Amino acid sequence: MRTFKIRLKTRWPAGTAVATAVPADGAGTGDADSGVGDSIGVGVGVGRTHDSTYTLYRLGERLSTGARLYVETGRADGLDAGGESQNTLHSFTGPPIPQGEGTSIARAFLDGNHTLISIMARINPSPDWFVGVDSFQLCVEGNWVDTVTVELDPLDGGTDNGFTFTAANWPTQPQGIAYRITSRYPAHPAGSFYYPNLPRLPPIATLTFTKYVLSIKKG
Repeated sequence: MRTFKIRLKTRWPAGTAVATAVPADGAGTGDADSGVGDSIGVGVGVGRTHDSTYTLYRLGERLSTGARLYVETGRADGLDAGGESQNTLHSFTGPPIPQGEGTSIARAFLDGNHTLISIMARINPSPDWFVGVDSFQLCVEGNWVDTVTVELDPLDGGTDNGFTFTAANWPTQPQGIAYRITSRYPAHPAGSFYYPNLPRLPPIATLTFTKYVLSIKKG
């Protein structure tokens, strides 16, 4: 059994999600969210340590009913409703980051049969946006990773058509697939993340996984 410390750090600048990276020539848009930046945060993070047969979410696929409920409302009680928990070792949560830049700390347990970790953290407010990792490997060639940091981009759950943080409810019918939001997609001029003059969005958060080292007291 191994224990890992999980550190989620958000990087929300004031005004909009990527305001500090927008060039002075006015490349950015997102006017519909003017003044919202200080109140943007992430909800309670949910995570699982698991084997290769389990999926919390996957880009390019439709979210499960439980994952859809989570990205739209923040409710996690529907996750693993289909019995998927038999393929997981540890279900854990991380405290929310209510607004602005902040850090959330959680702890997860893994073993030799459950070396993967998946995490989702809903962006608040948003239609169905979140950050996370899918089936991230923490044991490489039989060795547990000491520490690793992953940069996170905004992800869209594919369940709501809203383009801005505060968009009204607009369900996607039929449900679409989860995908990565980029500076140029979705290509809507009012989009909160639409900055076509940027080659890519700056990461909006990071996840750092650090293996706890057991200390043995002498005497």
